[in-house]
Amino acid sequence: MAAAARSSASETPAVQRLRDAERRRLSRLLHDETGPLLCAAGLTAELLRGTLDAVTPQQEELFAKLSGALESAVRQVRLLSQEAAPGLAARRGVEGALRLLAEAYGAELQAASKPAPWASSQAEALCELVRDVLLATEGGGRPTEIALLADRIRIETARPMDPGIESALRGAARATGITIRRRTAAEGTVIELQLEENG
Repeated sequence: MAAAARSSASETPAVQRLRDAERRRLSRLLHDETGPLLCAAGLTAELLRGTLDAVTPQQEELFAKLSGALESAVRQVRLLSQEAAPGLAARRGVEGALRLLAEAYGAELQAASKPAPWASSQAEALCELVRDVLLATEGGGRPTEIALLADRIRIETARPMDPGIESALRGAARATGITIRRRTAAEGTVIELQLEENG
Protein backbone atom coordinates (compact mmCIF):
# COMPACT_ATOMS: atom_id res chain seq x y z
CA MET A 1 0.00 0.00 0.00
CA ALA A 2 1.20 3.52 -0.68
CA ALA A 3 3.12 5.40 2.04
CA ALA A 4 0.66 8.27 2.40
CA ALA A 5 -2.22 5.84 2.62
CA ARG A 6 -0.39 4.02 5.42
CA SER A 7 0.06 7.24 7.37
CA SER A 8 -3.65 7.93 7.56
CA ALA A 9 -5.40 9.21 10.65
CA SER A 10 -5.97 5.62 11.83
CA GLU A 11 -2.22 4.93 12.04
CA THR A 12 -0.79 5.41 15.49
CA PRO A 13 2.23 7.63 16.10
CA ALA A 14 4.13 4.53 17.29
CA VAL A 15 3.50 2.74 13.98
CA GLN A 16 4.54 5.85 12.05
CA ARG A 17 7.77 6.00 14.09
CA LEU A 18 8.43 2.34 13.21
CA ARG A 19 7.86 3.03 9.51
CA ASP A 20 10.19 6.05 9.67
CA ALA A 21 12.82 3.93 11.45
CA GLU A 22 12.49 1.30 8.71
CA ARG A 23 13.00 3.94 6.01
CA ARG A 24 15.99 5.43 7.87
CA ARG A 25 17.50 1.93 8.11
CA LEU A 26 17.01 1.32 4.39
CA SER A 27 18.46 4.71 3.55
CA ARG A 28 21.45 4.12 5.83
CA LEU A 29 22.11 0.64 4.35
CA LEU A 30 22.03 2.03 0.84
CA HIS A 31 24.24 4.99 1.72
CA ASP A 32 26.68 3.35 4.10
CA GLU A 33 26.99 -0.17 2.67
CA THR A 34 25.68 -0.63 -0.87
CA GLY A 35 27.12 2.63 -2.22
CA PRO A 36 30.63 2.00 -0.87
CA LEU A 37 30.55 -1.61 -2.13
CA LEU A 38 29.77 -0.36 -5.63
CA CYS A 39 32.57 2.22 -5.38
CA ALA A 40 34.95 -0.52 -4.25
CA ALA A 41 33.93 -2.65 -7.24
CA GLY A 42 34.74 0.28 -9.53
CA LEU A 43 38.14 0.79 -7.91
CA THR A 44 38.86 -2.95 -8.13
CA ALA A 45 38.01 -2.91 -11.84
CA GLU A 46 40.43 0.00 -12.35
CA LEU A 47 43.13 -1.87 -10.41
CA LEU A 48 42.51 -4.96 -12.52
CA ARG A 49 42.79 -2.87 -15.68
CA GLY A 50 46.13 -1.53 -14.40
CA THR A 51 47.54 -5.06 -14.03
CA LEU A 52 47.16 -5.79 -17.73
CA ASP A 53 50.31 -5.20 -19.76
CA ALA A 54 48.51 -4.25 -22.93
CA VAL A 55 44.82 -3.46 -23.06
CA THR A 56 43.11 -4.34 -26.31
CA PRO A 57 40.45 -2.04 -27.75
CA GLN A 58 37.83 -4.66 -26.87
CA GLN A 59 39.03 -4.81 -23.24
CA GLU A 60 39.13 -1.00 -23.08
CA GLU A 61 35.53 -0.90 -24.28
CA LEU A 62 34.48 -3.51 -21.71
CA PHE A 63 36.23 -1.62 -18.87
CA ALA A 64 34.55 1.60 -19.99
CA LYS A 65 31.14 -0.11 -19.99
CA LEU A 66 31.80 -1.62 -16.56
CA SER A 67 32.93 1.72 -15.17
CA GLY A 68 29.89 3.49 -16.62
CA ALA A 69 27.51 0.86 -15.23
CA LEU A 70 29.06 1.08 -11.76
CA GLU A 71 28.96 4.90 -11.77
CA SER A 72 25.30 4.77 -12.80
CA ALA A 73 24.55 2.25 -10.04
CA VAL A 74 26.26 4.48 -7.46
CA ARG A 75 24.17 7.48 -8.60
CA GLN A 76 20.96 5.43 -8.40
CA VAL A 77 21.79 4.09 -4.93
CA ARG A 78 22.59 7.61 -3.72
CA LEU A 79 19.31 8.91 -5.16
CA LEU A 80 17.29 6.05 -3.68
CA SER A 81 19.00 6.53 -0.32
CA GLN A 82 18.04 10.22 -0.26
CA GLU A 83 14.52 9.60 -1.52
CA ALA A 84 13.80 6.76 0.92
CA ALA A 85 14.82 8.60 4.08
CA PRO A 86 11.92 10.15 6.03
CA GLY A 87 11.72 13.92 6.43
CA LEU A 88 12.36 14.76 2.79
CA ALA A 89 10.60 18.15 2.94
CA ALA A 90 12.32 19.07 6.21
CA ARG A 91 15.73 18.31 4.70
CA ARG A 92 15.24 19.88 1.28
CA GLY A 93 12.19 22.14 1.40
CA VAL A 94 9.14 21.43 -0.75
CA GLU A 95 10.74 22.44 -4.05
CA GLY A 96 13.98 20.53 -3.35
CA ALA A 97 12.00 17.46 -2.27
CA LEU A 98 9.91 17.59 -5.44
CA ARG A 99 13.09 17.92 -7.54
CA LEU A 100 14.51 14.80 -5.91
CA LEU A 101 11.25 12.86 -6.37
CA ALA A 102 11.06 13.96 -10.02
CA GLU A 103 14.59 12.73 -10.63
CA ALA A 104 13.95 9.45 -8.78
CA TYR A 105 10.82 8.69 -10.81
CA GLY A 106 11.96 10.07 -14.18
CA ALA A 107 9.44 12.91 -14.04
CA GLU A 108 9.85 16.52 -15.10
CA LEU A 109 9.43 19.33 -12.56
CA GLN A 110 8.39 22.86 -13.40
CA ALA A 111 8.54 25.32 -10.52
CA ALA A 112 6.24 27.99 -11.96
CA SER A 113 6.24 30.18 -8.87
CA LYS A 114 7.27 30.31 -5.24
CA PRO A 115 4.96 27.93 -3.38
CA ALA A 116 2.73 29.04 -0.55
CA PRO A 117 4.12 28.18 2.87
CA TRP A 118 3.08 24.73 4.04
CA ALA A 119 3.12 23.66 7.67
CA SER A 120 5.94 21.14 8.18
CA SER A 121 3.53 18.24 8.73
CA GLN A 122 1.62 19.17 5.57
CA ALA A 123 4.86 19.56 3.59
CA GLU A 124 5.90 16.04 4.62
CA ALA A 125 2.42 14.69 3.82
CA LEU A 126 2.55 16.47 0.46
CA CYS A 127 5.87 14.81 -0.41
CA GLU A 128 4.49 11.40 0.60
CA LEU A 129 1.41 11.99 -1.56
CA VAL A 130 3.48 13.09 -4.57
CA ARG A 131 5.73 10.02 -4.13
CA ASP A 132 2.67 7.78 -3.93
CA VAL A 133 1.04 9.32 -7.01
CA LEU A 134 4.29 8.90 -8.97
CA LEU A 135 4.57 5.30 -7.83
CA ALA A 136 0.90 4.54 -8.59
CA THR A 137 1.11 6.01 -12.09
CA GLU A 138 4.57 4.81 -13.14
CA GLY A 139 5.05 3.42 -16.62
CA GLY A 140 2.60 5.53 -18.56
CA GLY A 141 4.78 5.96 -21.62
CA ARG A 142 5.63 9.65 -21.56
CA PRO A 143 7.33 11.30 -18.58
CA THR A 144 5.07 12.50 -15.78
CA GLU A 145 5.06 16.27 -15.34
CA ILE A 146 4.97 17.90 -11.91
CA ALA A 147 4.14 21.60 -11.67
CA LEU A 148 4.82 23.47 -8.45
CA LEU A 149 2.34 26.33 -8.44
CA ALA A 150 1.78 29.05 -5.85
CA ASP A 151 -1.22 27.32 -4.25
CA ARG A 152 -1.04 23.67 -5.36
CA ILE A 153 0.94 20.86 -6.95
CA ARG A 154 -0.26 19.57 -10.33
CA ILE A 155 0.81 16.16 -11.61
CA GLU A 156 0.08 15.21 -15.23
CA THR A 157 0.55 11.56 -16.09
CA ALA A 158 -0.29 9.35 -19.05
CA ARG A 159 -1.39 6.48 -16.83
CA PRO A 160 -4.65 6.49 -14.85
CA MET A 161 -4.59 5.79 -11.11
CA ASP A 162 -6.15 2.67 -9.64
CA PRO A 163 -9.46 3.69 -7.94
CA GLY A 164 -8.61 1.80 -4.74
CA ILE A 165 -5.25 3.55 -4.41
CA GLU A 166 -6.84 6.88 -5.23
CA SER A 167 -9.42 6.37 -2.48
CA ALA A 168 -6.71 5.49 0.06
CA LEU A 169 -4.68 8.54 -0.95
CA ARG A 170 -7.73 10.80 -0.63
CA GLY A 171 -8.25 9.56 2.93
CA ALA A 172 -4.62 10.12 3.85
CA ALA A 173 -4.66 13.58 2.26
CA ARG A 174 -7.88 14.58 4.01
CA ALA A 175 -6.37 13.58 7.37
CA THR A 176 -3.56 16.11 6.81
CA GLY A 177 -5.67 18.96 5.43
CA ILE A 178 -4.82 18.39 1.77
CA THR A 179 -7.38 17.99 -1.00
CA ILE A 180 -6.79 15.75 -4.03
CA ARG A 181 -8.59 16.55 -7.27
CA ARG A 182 -8.35 14.30 -10.31
CA ARG A 183 -9.58 14.87 -13.82
CA THR A 184 -9.11 13.12 -17.12
CA ALA A 185 -7.40 15.15 -19.84
CA ALA A 186 -6.65 14.44 -23.50
CA GLU A 187 -3.06 13.42 -22.66
CA GLY A 188 -3.94 11.34 -19.58
CA THR A 189 -4.73 12.18 -15.96
CA VAL A 190 -4.26 15.43 -14.03
CA ILE A 191 -3.99 15.19 -10.25
CA GLU A 192 -3.87 18.31 -8.07
CA LEU A 193 -2.86 18.51 -4.42
CA GLN A 194 -3.95 21.62 -2.54
CA LEU A 195 -4.45 22.80 1.03
CA GLU A 196 -8.10 22.49 2.03
CA GLU A 197 -9.85 25.85 2.08
CA ASN A 198 -10.83 25.52 5.72
CA GLY A 199 -7.50 23.83 6.61
